[in-house]
This record gives sequence, structure tokens and C-alpha cells, in this order.
Amino acid sequence: MLVLLLLLQVPGPSSAAVVEGKGSPTAEIPRLESAVQIDGKLDEPVWSQATRLTGFWQYQPVDGRPAEEETEVLAWYAPDAIYFGIIAHDRNPSAIRATVADRDNIDNDDYVVLDLDTFHDRRRAFFFAVNPLGVQADGVRSEGAGQVSSLIPGSTDKNPDFTWDSKGRITDRGYEVEVRIPFRSLRYPGGGPQTWGFNVTRVVKRTGYTDTWTDVRRANASFLGQEGAIGGLHDMRHGVTIEAQPFVTATADGNLDGVSGKFIREDVNPDAGLNLRLGFSSYALDATANPDFSQVESDQGQVTVNERFALFFPEKRPFFLEGIELFGSPQTLVYTRRIVNPKAGAKLTGKFGQLGVAHLTAVDQTDAGDAWFNISRFRRDLGRNSIAGLTFTNRDQAGEHNRVLAGDFRYVWSLYYAQFQYGRSWTSDGLGSRNAPIWQAEYDRTGRSWGFNYLLNGQGAGFDDQAGFVNRLRSGVVNGHAFNRFTLYGARGAQLENLTVFFGQERTWLYDHFGFKPGLEGDEQFDATFQLRGGWALNGHVQRDFVNFQDSSFAGYTIGSAAGPAYRPADHFSGFTGTVKVTTPTWRQLDATVSYGRGRAAIFQEGTTGRGWQLIGGVDLRPTSTVRITALGTLFRLSRLDGREFARSTIPRLKLEYQPNRALFFRVIGEYRSERRAALLDPASGDSLFVGGAAQPTTEFNGFRLDLLASFEPTPGTVAFLGYGSSLESDQEFNWSRLQRVNDGFFVKLAYQVRR
Repeated sequence: MLVLLLLLQVPGPSSAAVVEGKGSPTAEIPRLESAVQIDGKLDEPVWSQATRLTGFWQYQPVDGRPAEEETEVLAWYAPDAIYFGIIAHDRNPSAIRATVADRDNIDNDDYVVLDLDTFHDRRRAFFFAVNPLGVQADGVRSEGAGQVSSLIPGSTDKNPDFTWDSKGRITDRGYEVEVRIPFRSLRYPGGGPQTWGFNVTRVVKRTGYTDTWTDVRRANASFLGQEGAIGGLHDMRHGVTIEAQPFVTATADGNLDGVSGKFIREDVNPDAGLNLRLGFSSYALDATANPDFSQVESDQGQVTVNERFALFFPEKRPFFLEGIELFGSPQTLVYTRRIVNPKAGAKLTGKFGQLGVAHLTAVDQTDAGDAWFNISRFRRDLGRNSIAGLTFTNRDQAGEHNRVLAGDFRYVWSLYYAQFQYGRSWTSDGLGSRNAPIWQAEYDRTGRSWGFNYLLNGQGAGFDDQAGFVNRLRSGVVNGHAFNRFTLYGARGAQLENLTVFFGQERTWLYDHFGFKPGLEGDEQFDATFQLRGGWALNGHVQRDFVNFQDSSFAGYTIGSAAGPAYRPADHFSGFTGTVKVTTPTWRQLDATVSYGRGRAAIFQEGTTGRGWQLIGGVDLRPTSTVRITALGTLFRLSRLDGREFARSTIPRLKLEYQPNRALFFRVIGEYRSERRAALLDPASGDSLFVGGAAQPTTEFNGFRLDLLASFEPTPGTVAFLGYGSSLESDQEFNWSRLQRVNDGFFVKLAYQVRR
């Protein structure tokens, strides 16, 4: 009888713990000496012993409400990996969005994201996302610092790739996904019992709703700070992960000879290299010799005909992506795309207790000789969500150097955070030696209905960061903004679910004039977004811009001839612009967006006023689960006040992707660019303007870029790429018959990653 009573007290399969997400609960998950086949079917007995996470909450467009669709996540772990089973119920399974997509390309699908804050510091989390078929997206979510590969502070960076397994299937109740994440693919503190920060996010595309396991609220300065946790983790097997990736590449480039008019192709240029990585539980060492840093997709075109600022493109090259989030700081003092053609590099990234450490050394090959880069970043956690950091960058080349040292501090409390940074650059080159400061002060309130962000950035005259990204092409300015937000929420079932209004102003001052004279340029703006039930979004934006033109910017200008009288621009520009934007729901086979704006605009090259308009549209088509078509288009026109055209830009872009399975991928990208800028004229007399003694005639470019790619990537790091890219130019707009190839290139890359 005693034996029978004891047996009755042993937990059975149906006694697995159930943890609802309200608040920030900690769910104890079981350690089971078992393994399952990752096939998208939660039919193995071990799943009945997993901890069940339920009780999801809506986060967008209205927070604090129980989710309309039910979601359950099952969690347990074995000695070598952690397992998750996702059960996403859906009242309309036929409307679930799912495609056989390329890695990290599931934003237009339904998907679920697992955030693993393995250091439980509420500042950084590895995320693992899956669509209903188990197609993967992954990367790092971080808060409190700008990302090296993004201009947005506190962002999600999808560029890092991890090794893990997932498979999903659509059912008559919704969809199910199995996930296995090896501990060797994660970083976490050393031995001993552990509790990891954890949350789950589910996105339902047809409704536009985002749900989370914990009841994450808008009225909080931190998203990760509202995570729950999973506990009971102990005796996990990580060991030392050794990765070696030998690779070979071959290119065959061709160029049009300007003298003979013949197209000449270079000999095939084979090359080989090696990437090495030692991964420990909390840090990693990376090294590379003769790395291949070629891109396999062209950067998307941007309008440049009336642009004065540097263009930012995210980092995508594999060597730089390991631990890239640890290099982030409030201003983008580290921008690894400044290392253009490295010969070799080494890197240490990791976290030791509350201290994050990142260091990179690389040798960049340039026409002027080798340039040595040394970049270091240290970041220490303070309190629950606050941080302090120190960044140092150094670039040395042929006796010249550029060094930057900066410290930063971010303090978070309740709905608010305050962030400060101060640093300085020291530069020595052919122009002599100079130094200048850089600083930032930011104050933010993230309330549910009312929030604001007030920011000042300062760059002293002569500031230079040759390892970072400075948005303006000049230093010696202070820029800032004061933005306010009000949000109204509709009742459950209402047609208007969310109305968000932004309004505020931006200003730029000359550095020495800040606080003493009016702004050099700036704007006042008002923006309203209507989020409607069913996934529609409408946006309206009104803005007044002003510019006080500086005579010093036109010091080399003369009128009529090189010896003509000096040109003086108008004193200032002021004008209004308005923009409307419509975004459709994400239907099963397509979604689209279109925006149109027009109004007065400054013509910076002439220091005068013009009128302009811009039309931007995009359509994503998914005729089958394996085919994706993306069409984008930009039309930009800028005219003088008398109606004569000053500049125009037309950029249509078409991307076609075919993916028969998750490993095999084919892509075609075609982008046409037609740009024209009129000859510079004196607005008063109509005479030509000369700059530095040279006339400024009409400039025109008409070209087409074609990129073809076939890839086979069964696992991250083991890849085969075959690609072709070609640039063609014409002397006439949209005259396809006169397009002439000016350069092209074939490339092959074979890489095999050994992981032990």
C-alpha cells in the first residue's frame, strides 16, 4: 500500500508546469536526458514533460490586453541544447503567411521570436525567430547603444548568424514549430546554476498584431527590462567550440577600355583564405587571414543629387559580425565598413561578469599603403538597466594617425532614461595636428500616452573619426531635436486601433554659435499615423524647413566666368512640405506601400529656393511559397522657382527570388538609375556659376545594374556562391538599346565550416 501511495505522488506527463506571462515570471524548465527529431511534430513523449508558457498579451497596436490569438511555448533542456515547441493557434489557418524564405527574410511572414538574455542583464539578448515552416532569422537585440550596423539605438541586428535547428508545419489549428538551440551556439556565464532572461514575441501579419508572453507595456524605457525568465539551468555542456572555415574564391572582372572602346576581361583571379574561431561560454576569439569580404547583394539605391550627408549602409561581412553589438555606443564611433579591404584581422569579444569587452585589430590594404586599425570598447552594467562605456579607436598609416577616445553613461529609471557621451579626436596628417571634441546629451520619456525625446549632438571643428560614421560631411556643428509623442488607443474591435502623433523641431548650429546665435538650419514637423483594424496604416506628415546660407560655403563661386564677380547666395530659405503615406495589410500573397510628398526645398548647390516632389512605392508579391518578387520605385524632381528643372532622379528596382528549399537560393536584382542635375546658375542674372574657376555644366547619369546569384548554404558557414554583376551606362534616359556595359564581374566562392 505504501508503494502504491508513493507511485501516485510521482508527477506524470500531464503534471508539467504551466506559467502564464502576466508580470515578469520565472519559469523553471526541466532538465531531461533526451533528444527529439526536429520535424515540426510535437509528438514525442518528452514534450509532455516540458514547462508550458501561456497567457500571452497584445503589445501592438494596443498594449495591456489579452492576445486575440492563443500561443503556447513548451520549454525543456538536455545537457547539450535547449528545446522549444511553439504552438500558435489561429482562428483562420488558411490566412497564415508562410514562405520558404532565405535566412533572415521572414518579416513578411507570420513569425515567432524567442529572446534569450543569457546573461540576464536586460540589455542584450540573442533572438531566434521562425516562421510557420521553421525558416530561420536570428541575431542580437540590444538596448542602450547605437549598433555598428544600424543608425538606430537599441535595435535588432539580424546580421549575425548562429547554428541551430528548426522545423515547422501548418495545421488545422494554426501552426507548430520545433526548435533546438545548442548551448555551443550561445554565450552565457560560466558554470553553476543559471537563470536566463526570456520572452516570446508573436507577429500575426494579416491583423498587424504583435503579442508577447510577458505583458510588455509601452510605458517603460526598456523592452528587455520587462522580460520574464527561465530557470533551473545547470550542468550545461558547452566546452570550447573550434570553428575553422577555409574558403576559395575566384573572380573574373571586366572593364570597358576608354581608349580602344573594347571590353577587356582580366584573367581569372583565384584566392584562398581562412577564418578561425575559438568560442567559450562567455567570450570568443576570432582571426582571419586573407579574408574574403565580397558582398553578394548590391546596396539599395538612394537619391544623391541634392544630398549633403554621408550615406550609411549596414555591415554584412561575416568576420565583423561576431559580437558586433558589443562595439555599439550612443554615437556611431565604430563603423567597420571603414575597413574596406583587410589583409588580416583578429578580434576578442565577450562578457565577464558585468563587463563587456570587444577589441578588433585589422590591417587594411589601400593605394597609399597598409592602414592599421585598433578598435576597443568596454561596457559595464550598472544597476538594473544602466550602463557606462568607454570607446577607443585608432587608425595609423604612413606616419599619420587618427585617434578617438570617448566615454558614455546611460541611466534608466521607470519611464525615463538619460544618456551622455563625451569624447575627443586627435589627428595628425599632412594638414598638421589637430584635436576636437564630440559629445551627446539625451533625455527620454517612454510613456504609454505621452512620451518625448530631447537630444543634442556636438562635433567640434576638426573632429574626425576615421574608424566611425559621422553623418555630416563636416564637423563644427551642434544638432539637436525636441520630439514629443501622444498616442490614443481605440477600444477592442474599434476601426481605429491606434493614433500616434509626433511633433517637434530640429536645429543645427555652428559649433561656436551654439547658445548665442539662431540655428544655421532646422525644421518644425508634425506627423500622425492611423493604425486601422485589419492592418491598414495611414500617415500624414507636415514639415517647415529653413536654412541660413553661409557665404563661406560659396567662397569659391564666381558669376559668368572664372574672373567674374563673387557670388553671394540668398540669405536664407524657408518652406513647407507635406507627405502622405498608405501601407496595406500583409495579405497572403502581397503587400504594398506608397508615399507622396511635395513642397519647397533648398537648392544647396546654388544657395536658393526650389520646389520639389517625391514619389516612393513598393510592392511585395508572393505568388507561391517559393517565389518572392519585390518592386521598388523612387521618383524625385526638384525645380527652380521659375519652373526650370534643377535635378531629377528616377530609380526603379526589381528583385526576384526563387527558393525551392531552405538551402538552395536563386536571386536576380535589376536597378536602373537615371539622374540629372542642371548647370549651376546665378538665380538673379541667369549667368553660369563657376566654382574654383571651373564651370559647372549639366551632369547626367543613366545606368543599369544587374546582379545574379545562386547559392547553396546547408548550414551557416558552409556555402557555395556563384554570381555575376554587371554595370551598364547610356547617354540617353531609358534608352535600353544604347546601354553599354562598362564593367562586370563573375565570382565563385566555396567555403566549408568545420565545427568541433
